[in-house]
Amino acid sequence: MSGKDVQESADRVSGTAKGVVAVQLAAYVVLVVSAGLLSLWSSTAVVLIWIVLVAVGLLGVMLYWWPFDDTATTSLVERAVSGVTGICAFVAAAYTAPRVADMPEGSTAKTSLTSWAIVFGILITVLVVVGFITQMMRRVRSHLITSLSHAVFGGIACVSAAGWSFLPVMIAIAKSAQGLKHIVGIVLVILVVLVILLSMGAAATSWWREDNRGDSRTRVGIAMLPVMIGGIAVYMATLACYFLVF
Repeated sequence: MSGKDVQESADRVSGTAKGVVAVQLAAYVVLVVSAGLLSLWSSTAVVLIWIVLVAVGLLGVMLYWWPFDDTATTSLVERAVSGVTGICAFVAAAYTAPRVADMPEGSTAKTSLTSWAIVFGILITVLVVVGFITQMMRRVRSHLITSLSHAVFGGIACVSAAGWSFLPVMIAIAKSAQGLKHIVGIVLVILVVLVILLSMGAAATSWWREDNRGDSRTRVGIAMLPVMIGGIAVYMATLACYFLVF
């Protein structure tokens, strides 16, 4: 490889790294800013509308810019399963998040908030079982482990994305915190979430560099994977803030 080819390769790597960061930053800015504005008008109707918009946006991006390289039939099945489980997760979040926002100090809020974790666990189990069954139904089972991991990982991303539904709740809880102990605890929780998101973002940059298909559409999906999976970190942070303050 000549020096010119090496330089061109380095330029492409630098460009893809910048691209993944740009896509992720854009997604995070939209989610955080909109959730922050929403926390000013935390009525049930507004929260529900925001959750619907987040579901349409995140699931739509992931299912359209599907980041996995599979056959047309396999990809269609994976997208369908991931989309259905993702919608179920958002429906459960739409049922629980407004209840927490309306009466955070009540026992109903606690039950609603923790119940979403049960839904998440059930959906992940369903993903693994359905993914295994669909792979066993293939006539040609080449690259079985890879296809199975794609199906499950894509579904996990779509289900985890529903965790972003609780971001306005976390912001509202953080704003209501009183006392140095609560404030320090919430700051630490937020810092942990930031570390998790940054770590996954770095991993996505590596995935993008290793992707040699040259397809910008699938690479957008790769960039969005950490954002989608980061939803579960947001949900866990909401749980931590809730039990810290209440």
